[in-house]
Amino acid sequence: MDKNPNEQTPKKKPYNSYKRSSVSKFSSMITLFIMVPVFALIGIFMLVFPKSQESMIEKRKLASFPELTFQNYFSGDFTRGINTWYTDTVPFRDNFKNAGNGFKGMFGITTNDSVNVVNNLKKVDKKPKNEDSKPTETSKAPAQSKPEQSQAQQSGQTSAEASKTEESKPEESSSQKDYREEDADYTVENGIIVVHQDGHYRGLELFGGGTGNAYVEALNTLRSKLDSKIRMYSMIAPLASEYYTPANYTDYTANQKEYFDELASRLDKGITSVDIDTVLAKHVEEPIYCRTDHHWQPLGAYYACEEFAKTAGLDFKDLSTYKPVTIEGFVGTMYAFSGGDINIKNDPEDFTYYIPENYSKCKTDFYDTSFNFDYTGSYFKQVGDPQSNAYLTFFGGDEQIVKIRTDVKNGKKLIVIKDSYGNAEPGYYMGSYEEIYIVDMRYFNLNLVDFINQMGITDVLFTMVTYSAFGGNADNLMSLITQNPGQTIVDGYDPND
Repeated sequence: MDKNPNEQTPKKKPYNSYKRSSVSKFSSMITLFIMVPVFALIGIFMLVFPKSQESMIEKRKLASFPELTFQNYFSGDFTRGINTWYTDTVPFRDNFKNAGNGFKGMFGITTNDSVNVVNNLKKVDKKPKNEDSKPTETSKAPAQSKPEQSQAQQSGQTSAEASKTEESKPEESSSQKDYREEDADYTVENGIIVVHQDGHYRGLELFGGGTGNAYVEALNTLRSKLDSKIRMYSMIAPLASEYYTPANYTDYTANQKEYFDELASRLDKGITSVDIDTVLAKHVEEPIYCRTDHHWQPLGAYYACEEFAKTAGLDFKDLSTYKPVTIEGFVGTMYAFSGGDINIKNDPEDFTYYIPENYSKCKTDFYDTSFNFDYTGSYFKQVGDPQSNAYLTFFGGDEQIVKIRTDVKNGKKLIVIKDSYGNAEPGYYMGSYEEIYIVDMRYFNLNLVDFINQMGITDVLFTMVTYSAFGGNADNLMSLITQNPGQTIVDGYDPND
């Protein structure tokens, strides 16, 4: 039979094609008999075990199941919300995260003085620049208001006697270690640096600068609206990176003291700036800042409050009169901020707070952010797991107004306008003021001018960390001054009822 000249002889399938076909079939078998059961078990696990509701590592409430509405269903927000809820609330979330971080930590190599950098960082301008920010009308020359006479002067104590009293206090070391003069190895991985110093790990937030314009404008505006007899103070706490950033990484964080001084020069002459940067620098070898948390330690807050008391001419109790209470095994926010750095988790610290001797005679009243009375409770309290929530020891959180009634009868009333750094301070003022009001700059629904006037406040203290004074939190301050003017504010709680 003759072949058709146009007919082509079928080609044999190449060997590689048969090989690929076999591999494909084998992969399908793996998927069918191994992967499908694994995913089925994961699905059952997610359905059977209770969902996580809060992450202690990340310091936040986890996603909640979305509410179904006509609008969010057709916009797709409802289904996206379900997806977020499902993945965010994995059972035993923190346990899995710890295990994962521990596994990654098995492959890390560190030296005795090392720095691990989290986030892509850039070099910063070392000095404040405010050429484009002109002082407001209330901004005047950088003269500072004179503080009241010291307690010694008020009581007629002679300068010799005062000197003798000062000499009785423990001497401060004149040769403090300067961590900023020591180099350390570091690797760039992923805004937090983790430093290995003195045999311990420390997480540090870096400061990239800022104008502080919102802070200056708000304080100067408030000063212009208050009676001159009401004293105003500004006390900004530096980040720990001011003292513990190694020498070969200082190009990535600004000198905070220079920013504080420049900001103070633009404040109204009726506002007294309290320099605690210099004071804290004398105590860097003491536990004045947390290593595993972004806050300072209560000891650092004590030195700051002591300097405020000296500046304001207040009676102030020595630390030896306080009762220390220590929470061991504290690992705070730096574990989460650093992306779960296993070295921080495995190097917990002691968190020691101090109870004043007159604490049993003081009462702490809690109000909501509109000043509606809630309850009378404890200034020092335990919230959740103390090993991760130690800093919440100070009245438990920020979204509230707190009023402290002390046994001091001097007619002085202080309002503390703060961020979370300020939470550690009021306990040290319980021997200095008759009443203390605590207001968070982020959560306050009343008019601040009306509140100060109607509560009979004598002293106004703005106290917060660098980030708040030079960052977005300061934008809230002007709102406190301008919102809801002309209110009649009444304290609805009468302790005598």
